[in-house]
Amino acid sequence: MSNVADTSPLVPSLRRGVVCGLAAGITAGLVWYLIVLGTSSMQTYLIPAFGVVVAYGVYFGARRAGGASAVVSVVVTVVTLMLAMYYVERHLVIRLFAENGDALDIPLVPYLDWLVEVLHHAFTKSVSPPVYSLLALVAAGWFGFQGFDPQQQQHRRPG
Repeated sequence: MSNVADTSPLVPSLRRGVVCGLAAGITAGLVWYLIVLGTSSMQTYLIPAFGVVVAYGVYFGARRAGGASAVVSVVVTVVTLMLAMYYVERHLVIRLFAENGDALDIPLVPYLDWLVEVLHHAFTKSVSPPVYSLLALVAAGWFGFQGFDPQQQQHRRPG
């Protein structure tokens, strides 16, 4: 007969890792957006933090590191980073038009064509967004695979 007290609440769950990773990515996006609102600049050097924050969220939720966590971390980083980049660039473009006495209506909820157009503008106006985005993906994959617990086996050095 099974006893509920025998089951540990710390069982690894990739589904919980996805949810926590999404929550972490959305939080990172909101923080980045608020910083952009306060500075009126894209602050691209903050983009690699997305990968680390999402990987930590996945690790926290899944309670494990490894290949599956790395893949989830990279995918969630791509999704949340693209959405955050859309809203950041949307804000900057609308502000640019307003400063020049013009108006531009970019939908708050992105249609696919608007999403592609705004992201294309964000990635082609400077070399830093694609470079820092690549660093965010590398960080998400690395920390998703390695995890954050120094006591885990893959962190120990042979010797």
